[in-house]
Formats: sequence, C-alpha cells, structure tokens
Amino acid sequence: MYAKLLMSLCVLFVFGCSQEQVKTDTKIEIKVVVVSMFEIGEDQGDKPGEFQLWKLGQELNTCLPFDTSFHEICINPETGVMGIVTGMGTARATAAIMALGLDSRFDLTHAYWLVAGIAGVDPADASIGSAVWATYLVDGDLAHEIDAREIPKNWPSGYFPLFANDPVSSGATAQSGPLSTNGEVYKLNEPLVDWAFNLTKDIPLNDYSGMHEIRSQYTNYPNAQKPPFVLKGDQMAASTFWHGEKLNQWANDWTYYWTQGKGNFVTSGMEDTGSYQAMSYLHNAKIADKNRFLVLRTASNYSTPPTGVSASENLKNESGDAGFAGMRSSLESAYLVGSKVVDTIVANWEQYKHTLPSEQGVAIEKVETRNIPLPAEIEPLASTQLTTEQLVKALGLEGHVEGGYFKQTFKASHRPKILADNGLRTLMTSIFYLLSAESPIGHFHKNQSDIMHYFHTGDPITYYLLHPDGRLETHVMGPDPTKGHKMQMLVKGGIWKASKIPTDGDFGYGLIGEAVAPGFEYSDMQLGKTSELLSEFPQHTALIKTLSR
Repeated sequence: MYAKLLMSLCVLFVFGCSQEQVKTDTKIEIKVVVVSMFEIGEDQGDKPGEFQLWKLGQELNTCLPFDTSFHEICINPETGVMGIVTGMGTARATAAIMALGLDSRFDLTHAYWLVAGIAGVDPADASIGSAVWATYLVDGDLAHEIDAREIPKNWPSGYFPLFANDPVSSGATAQSGPLSTNGEVYKLNEPLVDWAFNLTKDIPLNDYSGMHEIRSQYTNYPNAQKPPFVLKGDQMAASTFWHGEKLNQWANDWTYYWTQGKGNFVTSGMEDTGSYQAMSYLHNAKIADKNRFLVLRTASNYSTPPTGVSASENLKNESGDAGFAGMRSSLESAYLVGSKVVDTIVANWEQYKHTLPSEQGVAIEKVETRNIPLPAEIEPLASTQLTTEQLVKALGLEGHVEGGYFKQTFKASHRPKILADNGLRTLMTSIFYLLSAESPIGHFHKNQSDIMHYFHTGDPITYYLLHPDGRLETHVMGPDPTKGHKMQMLVKGGIWKASKIPTDGDFGYGLIGEAVAPGFEYSDMQLGKTSELLSEFPQHTALIKTLSR
C-alpha cells in the first residue's frame, strides 16, 4: 500500500498538481499525529522549535500542502506518522485540528494524537526540562473579569467563572456531577494517559548547566530543584502569557475548582483546550477518536519567580538572551518521551489499531528509548566539553576585580539581616566563580565573612591561604578526590586567599561555587597590594609577587 502511496505522492510533486487536482482511490492511513505549535525558523538545520526534532527523528520527509492551516503537513509514509504545526494560540490550533480532520486525503479513524509542546511549570510540582502528561485540560480564558483598579477589597482577584458572582477561593470546587460542558474543562482518556506515563516515567532527560543556576534559586520548592523528570499533572490553557505568584495561585485554584478537586495545575500553555474541542467535534462525526488524544507538555520556564524576585523582573529576565533556560531541554524532553509512545504504537499497530494499549490483555513489542537526533548544525549536547566563552555566556558571568569571572546566584534577602563586624548583613549570598586560561589568577584578597567553596567542573584550581601568623596553606580543588582534590573547602574570614589554574589544562577553565556567610559586601573585602603583603609576609616574596597586584 505504501509503495502505491509513494508513487502517488511522487506524481504530485513532479507535476505540481494542486490539492484539488489530486484524485486517489486510497486514503493515507495515519497511525499517529504529532501536534506541535511553533517552529522558530526553518524546519531543519537551525535553532529548533517544537517541530524540528520530530521531523528529523521520525523522518517526516514527505511534506504535503495544507492550505487551510498554518503549516504544511509532513509524514513518513512507511511508518504512518504525521507531524503538523498548528501555529500559536487557541484559534490557530482549533482551526488546524479541524481542518486536518476534514482533509479527504487522510484516514484518521484509528489515529492516535500526541500534542507535544513546551509550557511554563509550577515550581511546586516540577523542574524545568521535566515532561508532564495531562489528564485534565482546563481553560483559563472563559471567565468574567473586572479591571484590577475596580476589584472589591475583599476579593483575591478580579477574575471569576462565568455564571458566578465572585472569584474562586482556595479549596472551592464547581458543582458536583458531570464536568462543565461549556468548555472550561476537559478530561482525557485517563487509562491511556496512565499507560503513556508508565511507559515513559523512567526515561532519563537531558540536563544543562544553565538550568542548574535557575533551579538553585527556587530554595522554597524542592521539586523545582530536582533534575528534569517525567510526571503526571494537569494543563491550563490560556491565550495570555501570564506569570507570577498570584496568578500561579489562581491557576491552582482554577484547576482545582473546574476539576472538582481531582486535578492539579502543573503546566501552562495556550492551545490544548481548543485542540481537544476540535477533536470532540471530529469524534462526533466519526472522523477521529478523542479517546486516543494525549497531551505532553514539557517545562521551558517556571510560572512564578524565585523568592525575592518580582514577577515583572523575572519576566523581563525570561525575555532576554539568557531567558527560558529550560527551552532546549524541554524540546528534547518532548521528543525523548513522546517518541517512546509513538514508536511503541507504530511497532504494535496490529493490536493498537483496534484495541487501545491501556486495555488489558494486549501484548506489546518493546522499543528502545531514542537518542536525540541532533543534526550537525545544532550545537552539541552538554556532555560535550564547553569552551570558556560558552560557559561564561551560559551562566551570565562577568569579570571580577580579583581576576576571573563571577555571577551572584543567590542573596537571602527574604530573611532578616544579622549583625556582623561591619554592621547589619544579609544572612548568606552565593556566586559562581570561574578562572580561565585567559584569566588564570584570582589575586590575593581577604574577606570578613566565612566562605564555603564547591568545585563544579573543569581543571583543578590551586588555592593559597595566608594566615595572620604567616602560615601558608596550599590546597587543590578539583574533580578527583582519589588524587587529593578537595571538592568542598572552607576559608574563614580574615585569611588572605589567592587561586590559580594552569594555562594548559584539559578544559582551559575551572568553575566553583561559593557560599558566603554573612552575605558578601564589597566593603567587607580587601584586595591585597603587593607592597603591603610583602611587608607583612616577607617570607613569601615570590608567591606574593606572582599572585598580587
């Protein structure tokens, strides 16, 4: 059948026929439709959006015109897998799903549908890069709203359900009985969702250094600090990109309300309630089966800022070059997790065409977890050694007065200050600190506070500690404790400290973290002057001349 199909498709491309001119006796049977919402640039060979990895990995190389939608349709005629890009927003997604369902070229009667897109994530539930299977799709747009300047004083917000007179409060639920039929909430086929989750829950997901820094700021959210993982959680669809602690609480309350206390808000996207509404209509027309519809959302960013950062400031940060630190991992997670489901359905099509995989007594052929099919044009994965320039850019580092590079990653401004020798100070601060072959010396300096050092990656770093009594300590921080490397090191306040890495090391840099308590202030730090240090420690003349200014 596929040979005949390919012949027909070749005729289409060779003779340039329009969609209306093509008349075939056999519809193209589709086994799985992968639904993505956007692509950044081209469909292959540049920075990927939601579609690119699917096109490459599933070999969706036969593309057909789709004039009634946003983007052409791409299929693999041998496997029966189709990929579409709906365009962003509820309107485009709804129209695209409906247009595809009504397209006479395809047989979608038994097709499974997988929405695979990125989303914001509630830090209470998961970390960036995580993959989330949804059971409930909740609409965040169907509502009443009163302008924020006119909200009654006792209201938590000016946003409340249709046919209601005041906002939803925490713990409140909609009336008992069937779920709303007005479009506020939809429930997917839960046994199928559970099957997909159980099939994929142990898949390891890719993690990157830039994500570590973002996660470390969410000190009040244990799940947000974990490496990416696969979980179940419910999806809120709203056309407005919202952000912040108050709206995050609203999303939790709204989801709890419309799911009658059974759902838990985890991800925020835009399109999914519209896509599923179109599926429901196609189901009624016996064109497609809404019971075969899955939604996998992967976390590119957190839906609320870390403690001590305002919503507006964090949203501004997300809009910059270093924003959406989880974007790359989230795109890869969507493919890693989603392709396991797609490949399993295709490999077991004879059973799954007529019997859902979630039903009892169906034997399945197992398939291996896929690697990410990155083309040569895409930068290598994090397991490949980074350059100093890449690391400085990824972590947002800048030059330090001691030498090397740094960035403050945490300041305990949410806690009361403590009394230190020079007055009130923040309880703790933390930084990244990097020495490189181009800037290999951290010159002698002295801090009032105690500093705990943590080795992260790169070449070993040698530390020189000069005590007030003239005693010199030398330590090496590095990745191999069997060679005497320290992976943690405490330097107490009042000790002169310098550091150095080799200029011909394997990496060309050494990266550490520092936790400073009481928190760092420049007024508490003294840079060592060569003449003064020589006067105080004449027995260390050669070292001081090398490691001071």
